[in-house]
Amino acid sequence: MLGLAVGTGATFTHYPATLRHLTAMDVSGAMLHDAHVKFLTVPFPVRLMQGDVQTLPFGDASFDTVVSSLGCCGIPDPARLFAEVQHVLRPGGQFLALEHVRPPHRLLAAVADTIDPVFDRLIGCHPNRPTVDLLHDAGFHVTVLEQRLGGILVTLHATPASGNAHLVRAGAP
Repeated sequence: MLGLAVGTGATFTHYPATLRHLTAMDVSGAMLHDAHVKFLTVPFPVRLMQGDVQTLPFGDASFDTVVSSLGCCGIPDPARLFAEVQHVLRPGGQFLALEHVRPPHRLLAAVADTIDPVFDRLIGCHPNRPTVDLLHDAGFHVTVLEQRLGGILVTLHATPASGNAHLVRAGAP
């Protein structure tokens, strides 16, 4: 399993104890340093890697599952991220995510649009990101498994629409 934008590893204890291995990536070395303490308490091996999740350093079809927990909202280029996810997923693989998304209510969506520049600058995330639509545009079948907070917080299950996750990266031969 590949975990994207894992931050301090707060979600490690929520993974199944039967997990064989977790590769956990984040751009922040300081956050990964904090994650090191958390991975010592889980019953499966964890490999921490610092890097940009928009440029995954793994070969084609490397993972059965890719997960993100509140990480997609801060990625500068979500289309690039989702192309990378498709690249590293094995055929039949899945992308699982817990994300806050653009509010479905018109008034709340307008508020999210208004505060987006401030959130991006101060917090590094986009409260108006239409993640489900972006996944569809990237070639995924998306199922919203759960919605909370009026549809702002969602749990997603996405699979490549082609049924075959092995895609060649842009610019590759």
